[in-house]
Amino acid sequence: MRYLVKETFGPTLQGEGAHAGRPCVFLRFAVCNLACTWCDTDFRPEGARRMEADEIVAELARLDVHGARMVVVTGGEPTLHWDAPLADALREAGFRTHMESNGTRPLRAPVDWLTFSPKPRFHGEKDEIVFERADECKLVVDETIGDADLARWGGGQFGELFLQPCMDERYREHLARTLDLVARHPRWRLSLQLHKILGVP
Repeated sequence: MRYLVKETFGPTLQGEGAHAGRPCVFLRFAVCNLACTWCDTDFRPEGARRMEADEIVAELARLDVHGARMVVVTGGEPTLHWDAPLADALREAGFRTHMESNGTRPLRAPVDWLTFSPKPRFHGEKDEIVFERADECKLVVDETIGDADLARWGGGQFGELFLQPCMDERYREHLARTLDLVARHPRWRLSLQLHKILGVP
């Protein structure tokens, strides 16, 4: 099995959610089933590499120079690639795996921490949510996110709850909206993209 890897990088910090500030390395897969207009990630298959599980693990181990042994698995949409052989190989190498997914594809192998990040305005009929639980839910707040979305995703099955302002040209508006939502829905916490604020990869 060869996996379509867009990039690996590190050492760096997890910039978002419950584990913000923790040292880690990143494994980013190419390809996504959604087309979010404000997405800040290049997940196009152009320039991606076909890699086997042992090659991925070796590269992540080389990047993990301080021995954090935490890998953030992202994309694109990582559930399009993630499977048991890769999960097992990373676990055997001592890595704790954290994944962020839009929740529209089943998770075919376990991870140590699962972040569910739905993108309601971009989910079509073929991209309905299949996740029933996760360790955390992170909603990216733009002008379309409101009280109904927080009610929908705020159940206990999605663990810790975060609202993160979309960092596009309307960031100040999105931040104000996020702060208002957090104030009125105190179960949700503010998440900022620390890596962008600090200027780290």
